[in-house]
Amino acid sequence: MSKLRVVAKDADVEIKEFPFGGMILNRASGLKDQRYINVIFEKVENPAAGTSRAYVIKRPGLLNYSQPSGGSATGRGVYHWPGTGKIYSVFNNKIWSDTTDLGVTLTGSSGKVWFDESPQTFGAGYRLFVSDGVKLYDINTSDTINVTDTTDDAQFPTPNLGPVIWFDSYLLFGKANGEIWNSTEDTFASYSSLDFLAAEMFGDDLECIIRQKDQIIALGKYGIEFFFDNANTVGSPLLRIDQNALHIGLTSKNSVATCGDSLCFVGKEKAQGYSVWMIENLTSCKKVSTEQIERILKAEVSSISSCTATMFRVSGHMLYILNLSEGNRTLVYDLTENFWVEWQSALGNKFNCISATEKDGIIFLQDATNGRVYMFDPNTYQDSGSNFVVTLQTDNYMCERPDSKKCSTLEIEGDTTTGNLTASYSDDDYANFSTPRNIDMSLVWKHLERLGSFIRRAWKFTYTDNFPLRLIKFTLHIK
Repeated sequence: MSKLRVVAKDADVEIKEFPFGGMILNRASGLKDQRYINVIFEKVENPAAGTSRAYVIKRPGLLNYSQPSGGSATGRGVYHWPGTGKIYSVFNNKIWSDTTDLGVTLTGSSGKVWFDESPQTFGAGYRLFVSDGVKLYDINTSDTINVTDTTDDAQFPTPNLGPVIWFDSYLLFGKANGEIWNSTEDTFASYSSLDFLAAEMFGDDLECIIRQKDQIIALGKYGIEFFFDNANTVGSPLLRIDQNALHIGLTSKNSVATCGDSLCFVGKEKAQGYSVWMIENLTSCKKVSTEQIERILKAEVSSISSCTATMFRVSGHMLYILNLSEGNRTLVYDLTENFWVEWQSALGNKFNCISATEKDGIIFLQDATNGRVYMFDPNTYQDSGSNFVVTLQTDNYMCERPDSKKCSTLEIEGDTTTGNLTASYSDDDYANFSTPRNIDMSLVWKHLERLGSFIRRAWKFTYTDNFPLRLIKFTLHIK
């Protein structure tokens, strides 16, 4: 929660400082209380002086990169493959190499697709693998696709959960019954009836398998198990690490997202509510959601199974982006700063990007519905040419005085930029806000005067212009 600081006081005026920053606060799942939308927070330490400053910064914008399908299409996954240097995406039932249709039709599947790649030293050739839970599509460096299903090998594991993992010299797939299948060693199109083991420590269905470091993580509805390559000569090469099992269930495989050695997902402890969990470096599993975030997750009810997530690093921040359909909201967890904010589209809906990849230090995001791939650019301040709104809505402040107070001046401390920061306030617990007034951000002294009397007041600041924004705090002069 943001904390005020009294920096000056005399017989007539108290000057109180409020940092721009604070966690999402909410009494239920609604839109009252403290909210910070379309920003990231950044804390800068000064070891020499032993001080720190916290900044709130406008998030990067979306720059059009390509529209492979040429029109609106359901986004199902995006991946940069160094084998060709191209961006591969799946929209509707087609696989695209940049903007080239690779000529196959994904049938019998819907929802997210999953990618992985073999090493360049793989004897059968460098391959990009695409899995939709029904068939395996392998792409060579000439963009030729080969399809593997049960017509090619009766033992091919189908239907599977979707995730395909290259692990040492095997391809791995998970099935809902708990079986984790592997291809024959050093192949991707050959399978044996003995090439599997079961994740069966808990009596639940398997939901997803993910690789982290040198282990396979099997996430079920009620529990999580860990496996390593034991180089078994018969059957699966995997062996369970019994003592590492966790009694935390996965709510939706589409909430699973990884970046580096960090994994986040929406989970549920038995007889507990929904939470966001993080497994990091195989050394810790911890809950990263707050009580306020968990109230929002609870309000999704059965729609929680349709949530989607992606994860990437931008401008030095590792971000987990969680899209919720029922509340039409996007919650963003900053692993770097241990902070939650919200993001919205230019239309005020949830941030519609559902899959991410990185190429040459640039993040590429896939839209859920319009068929586009974007570059997520820190030097772009619009989304696809449209302005989006930064909203900073504060807690309700009494300023440590229960009496009626008069606010003579509001001052903003932040970088000089172009455009106006609007300021309005609510004196009736967010039910109504005053008419917004403009603060010219190009001025050295960024301020407003004659702001009326109040007992308890919440503030709302918005910025919509196509320019950068970085703020530190606001100051009230109170009589």
